[in-house]
Amino acid sequence: MNNVYIEKDLTWEDQITDNITYIPLAGASEISNFRSPDSYVFIFFEKCEGIHSIDFLEYQEANHQIHISFPGQIHSWKTKEGSLGHKLIVSRKFAEVNLFGTKFSSQHVNNHPIVNLNLDQFNKLRNEFILIRQEIEDQKVHRKIVSLRAQLIIHLINQMMDEQNLDEADKTRIHPIISSFYSLLEAHFPESKSVHFYADKLALTPNYLNILVKTELGKTAKDIIDSRVVLEAKRRLLGTGQSIKQIALDLGFQSISSFSAYIFRKTGFYPKKFREGGI
Repeated sequence: MNNVYIEKDLTWEDQITDNITYIPLAGASEISNFRSPDSYVFIFFEKCEGIHSIDFLEYQEANHQIHISFPGQIHSWKTKEGSLGHKLIVSRKFAEVNLFGTKFSSQHVNNHPIVNLNLDQFNKLRNEFILIRQEIEDQKVHRKIVSLRAQLIIHLINQMMDEQNLDEADKTRIHPIISSFYSLLEAHFPESKSVHFYADKLALTPNYLNILVKTELGKTAKDIIDSRVVLEAKRRLLGTGQSIKQIALDLGFQSISSFSAYIFRKTGFYPKKFREGGI
């Protein structure tokens, strides 16, 4: 095996530089219900075959792909032998400070978790990943160089996402009020599940917020709020060892029974059943 790569990447914890981690990948790997760190993760596959589930949706792993993870997402994967790739992890703080103008600074929904690359895009990105590895390993290289290299890689990925489908890229440029709504939702969904709460913070009427969200996203504001709460519940039920009681309290419910009733109304399953794998 080419010694540029290593196997079993989850335990490879060195080579961390200023909110940036680079990990070379190789070989088969399988894991269930892994909760992402509070970071953005970019996996660039040179060669790959398998299945990757991101927040309970399945995607095929293939050659010449980028897999993108937002903070806190839940993952399962079964990657076959012969896979080769690179993983770049940047902290949420790094993204907020350095990735202004990209999809990773302004969006709170991972609309494009998988990006397929053409040959030119693949070769360009491969060269950049080789360079960042070399620079991280070279103790004489200034950290600022590594930071700029990571920014370049992520800006290239952002550009490649736009190039893949310009019509689809245009759809992701959502109304600024919707973006603000998502920001508020991320900060406050455990605190409030009321449309009125978010409308008030946006200086809008609940009716207008609902109309705007429905027009832009095809769902009501309440649907978006409930979907975020349910997603976080599912992430924690499968991706953490927290008790159901603690999850309920963290998500703003007064008791296990009120939490269980809410989840059942929205999904048709009870939290205990979901955690035990009965769904």
